[in-house]
Amino acid sequence: MVFETPLLRVSRPVAACSRCRSAKIKCDGKLPACTACERSGKQAECSSTNDQFARGKERSYVSTLETRIEKLERRLQESQHRKASIVTDHDHNHDGAVLRHVPSEGGNRTSKRLEAQEIDDLVSDFGYLTVNATARDFYGFTSSMSYARMVLSACTKDSLPPGFVTPLPPRNEAMITIRHYFENFFVMYPFFEESSFYASIDAVYNSENLRNFTASPFDHFSVRLVLAIAHAGRMEQRGDGNYMAAIGHVSAALVHAEHVLRPGSIASVQAMLLLHEYSMIDPHHFDSWGLIGAASRAMVDLGLHQDPPRSTSISRAKLELRRRVFWCVYGFDRTTSLIQSRAFSFSDDSANVALPFSVAQTLVSPDAKDDSNHILFKSFGSAIDLFNLRRIQSDWYTELFQSGRIPLSDPYPTIWRSCEAMRSWFAGLSLSMSPQVRTFFELNLLYSYIYILAASPRMPFVAPFAQSLIFEHCIQYAEKMTSHANERVKTAPLSFYDAMRVYMTGRQFIEVLQGNEDRLLSGIIPDPPHVPVDSAPPPPAPHTPRDFQKNLMRSITCIKRLTDCLGLFGLRWGYMSWRDRFQRDSESLLSSLNQRVWKRQDSSNGPARPVWNFTDSVVPLADTVMPPSGPQQHLQPLITPTYPPEFQQSTAFYQSQYNGSVPQTNNQYPVWHGHNSDAMGPLGDQQEQLGMPHTHKY
Repeated sequence: MVFETPLLRVSRPVAACSRCRSAKIKCDGKLPACTACERSGKQAECSSTNDQFARGKERSYVSTLETRIEKLERRLQESQHRKASIVTDHDHNHDGAVLRHVPSEGGNRTSKRLEAQEIDDLVSDFGYLTVNATARDFYGFTSSMSYARMVLSACTKDSLPPGFVTPLPPRNEAMITIRHYFENFFVMYPFFEESSFYASIDAVYNSENLRNFTASPFDHFSVRLVLAIAHAGRMEQRGDGNYMAAIGHVSAALVHAEHVLRPGSIASVQAMLLLHEYSMIDPHHFDSWGLIGAASRAMVDLGLHQDPPRSTSISRAKLELRRRVFWCVYGFDRTTSLIQSRAFSFSDDSANVALPFSVAQTLVSPDAKDDSNHILFKSFGSAIDLFNLRRIQSDWYTELFQSGRIPLSDPYPTIWRSCEAMRSWFAGLSLSMSPQVRTFFELNLLYSYIYILAASPRMPFVAPFAQSLIFEHCIQYAEKMTSHANERVKTAPLSFYDAMRVYMTGRQFIEVLQGNEDRLLSGIIPDPPHVPVDSAPPPPAPHTPRDFQKNLMRSITCIKRLTDCLGLFGLRWGYMSWRDRFQRDSESLLSSLNQRVWKRQDSSNGPARPVWNFTDSVVPLADTVMPPSGPQQHLQPLITPTYPPEFQQSTAFYQSQYNGSVPQTNNQYPVWHGHNSDAMGPLGDQQEQLGMPHTHKY
């Protein structure tokens, strides 16, 4: 039979990029740039040509699977029909033998030829199964599975309450809520056009009032999610009125998910970005890491990571929208990767897209600045500043956390260069920027300093000068975040990522202060590490007062402020165990600092009273999270990775890396800087990893 020894002829892949097709060279179809273009240094010119190929040969995982299902269903029908024609139960001969249908010789040859062709087509499609999960040439699904269900199934954590939908508010009330979104979120991530969105508002409300007027599914989806993000951004506590309104609007938006989350369109990427933006404020229901990953892959499949060639005819509005979407995906992806210590979805080298917006769009006119009714065409200077910061962060994160684990022989030239770039970026911010937005950027800057100066795989040990910098930056971060988090009127968004930054900053403060109390509290700043003459200069020495008692009080106050911020954010997002865990981790350090206060008060015959301890807190410590045992306990990460044995934080490992010379410091590579994305659990697992039971209170 044909199926026993099939002739497996694998057809040559035809999904070559434009450059390989024009040069007539072999293309392996790898995305975002093929191997041939990477070797020749032309990865920026590598672009796919999905719509040029016949159906069944697309660079699409989804379309290929759909085609295979159709072929298998057709073969199943043919097999059933052939079986019915071969065996006829009602036709017997006189001896009782069953009459069988004997096909003709010509028909047998035709059947064999068709079977061999189908096997050839089946094998030739194997090479396309791992290219991408989205494509522009999408023809629809033939089964109950869909792209929207795949995305939502992979990225949903706690299910939304069934049947709970918030009614569409009156238009005047909705515009107030939408204005909050534009003034707080859209100015940072403007991934859609303002005029198009307000057209969607008109369509949605006209469809409610006029029977002969209909709104598209994307109109309903975008309006509902913008309302949900604005309500969630204004909530003070999980479960309050704004939170419930946000849940209801998201539920109403997901009704249209099947028609919106479809591969092959920019609108689908925008829809996933709206879901990702909501997941940053409501971390209980959606996984932000999975959503930005899906959006990044859809963006790359559409070719948005490359500006069209100059010879391509494209309108300015369409080019502007492409650039907006790419840079917002870029900013979200970099932020999520840094926060969760994961790999980027795509590298900087694979992208070549100019920044969006003209000079006029990045400036604020004095008349429009104070006009509360002017919500269209806001300045996008803050967005450009944020994109530039993400590019700098992407550069040093790639160098220090995604380029292997072999320690650098001299890491500080790279670190000083990155610190200088971030310092220059902050100095170049517009003077007309609001104080709240400037504080938002300064918090990002301080967190970046702490992140890059702390121990990493390529810099396992921290110099004493860098420890002093971390000590000061943590104190400044705690002070500014406390003030920023308690602002009643905010012009910069606070998200769940800020709670994660506070937690990580607190862990670094404990890590750097434990074992170095005398030197850091004395205020003596060591000399910076020696670097080559042509390297970037080290950051300015921190202005630490040379007053032991004052630095002692500043340290205790820093721990208190970080604890208060974690309590405030825990109440808002439902993760109070983070505050409780930070209290337990810092309990020994705080006790040591209080002991020093007591000794100094005893020496001066003052009242022996601690400045502050955790018993002063209103909410008692939770009993669900216990600190690790042992005198030399290591700091546990926010998202606990499972490291291979050769990378455990042990002195023996570092001795083998440094030929037996281990500097006397406690600042070894901190666990929360783990950058092995394969070993780390997703953000959705953090409840279980922190010992928190799932709660479903609405």
